Amino acid sequence: MRLALLAPVLIACGSSPRRAPVGPTAPVHLPAAPPLVTPGERMTFRMQLRGVELAAVTLVVGEVTELGGHDVIVVQSHAQSVGLAHLVAAVDDTFTSWIDVTTGRTQRFTVAEFETGSRTNVEHTAASIGHRESDVIPVEFVLNDGEPRPEPQTVSHADVWDFNTFLIALRSWEGTPGTKTSMEAFRSRWMWQLDVQIGDRETLSTELGEMPALRFDAHGYRLHRTGKRDDGSETRDFSVWISDDDGRVPLKVKAKTDHGDVTLDIVDYQPGTGVRLRRR
Repeated sequence: MRLALLAPVLIACGSSPRRAPVGPTAPVHLPAAPPLVTPGERMTFRMQLRGVELAAVTLVVGEVTELGGHDVIVVQSHAQSVGLAHLVAAVDDTFTSWIDVTTGRTQRFTVAEFETGSRTNVEHTAASIGHRESDVIPVEFVLNDGEPRPEPQTVSHADVWDFNTFLIALRSWEGTPGTKTSMEAFRSRWMWQLDVQIGDRETLSTELGEMPALRFDAHGYRLHRTGKRDDGSETRDFSVWISDDDGRVPLKVKAKTDHGDVTLDIVDYQPGTGVRLRRR
């Protein structure tokens, strides 16, 4: 159950190994460009399983700042279990990304989350993506206030994404249905291989009203620190809907699981007060 509460990027738990449909084109490379975000932007989502609310999820865009000589914007998402779900498997997870305002790529990604099965032990992970050396990214893991432990991650792609930048990349990705891309992304402590393709345009019913939406379908699996596939980890299949308008707001995530459909639905959107870093 706790895996189902870990929110949007790898939301499915116990999903069947159903691969997303194969598109007609070779994978494309997502170009380097400013992220499609606005300082002060805020999105709130409700996570449910079979109509039962599991967690509240927020995604907040901060301000432009400086990190290691790069102008970056801070984006933070937070997932917290609610109600009965909190009694079964407490979740209080925070994912923070420092995103280069020129390239849209992550410079640093950190995670703070409860250790599985614990309500007191907190795992801290920091991936220094901007300090990549050849095909290795420095990663440090700390339990509570203990000593940091290096867990370097071997990668094979030119670009590496994370929990937050994955969703932001979908906001600005446009193309014909069937266009696909392949990427490596940190969910938390671990790296995942994701194959994503553009689906159909649809009309989606949300708490914000009827919205035109573009669907993206994804298939993923976890990687070892060596960069090789973790054959002991189940595959994950999920879909993401982004509003097909100027706002390009993430509206919904749905994953088939052994427990039923887990959904993440937007319930509130605040457009922010700053200047959008990228126009469509």
